[in-house]
Amino acid sequence: MSVLSWIPLALVTLVHLAALAAGAATAASLSQVLLMPALAVVLLALPREGRGPSWRWALGALAASWVGDSLPKVVPEDARFLAMVGGFAVAQVLWVVAFTRVPRGRPPLAFTLLLIAVAAALLAVTVPQAGALAPAVVVYGLLLAATAYLAASHGWVGGLGGALFVLSDGLIALGAFRPELVDWPRRDLVVMATYVAAQALFVAVVLRTRPPGRAVTR
Repeated sequence: MSVLSWIPLALVTLVHLAALAAGAATAASLSQVLLMPALAVVLLALPREGRGPSWRWALGALAASWVGDSLPKVVPEDARFLAMVGGFAVAQVLWVVAFTRVPRGRPPLAFTLLLIAVAAALLAVTVPQAGALAPAVVVYGLLLAATAYLAASHGWVGGLGGALFVLSDGLIALGAFRPELVDWPRRDLVVMATYVAAQALFVAVVLRTRPPGRAVTR
């Protein structure tokens, strides 16, 4: 697989983060909806014989993530958070399937214990403030933890991706339900930088898998 397929993602990410830093809301909004399609280019650039059993599930996860990025921009304000969470919940399910379609190991015990502690802490501080959304927050939190755990079962690349995804989504959850805990400038930059990095690392995990009996061209 050529490194050229990563160029669209790099360019769109730079534009998006620069727009966030500059406070250019329109440019940031437009570039956000291009992030996941740009990352999908990496998967679509793979030749058919190089597409492993996780390929279609990963592509679906990026499509669902694109819905999570895009749908909140066109629905009424009171439905935006649920639209985002719904899209990303589907993405998490698809990533879980993708990571279980190929042989995997077991994450380090330290990673697992830390993941459990972080997930429990996030739920403990957000669920009491979530009101009617509390069940959705719990389900999403469990999906997020499962995704991070299974990603880490594919080595440090997946583990780092899982950790960054938990960080990104954790900041979003805290911003929604406990904003006083994350009241610092440019939080959106950290959220989006870690989000894109996590998704890219998840795709890298998929690229490291190989169809049975075939070699993947890199």
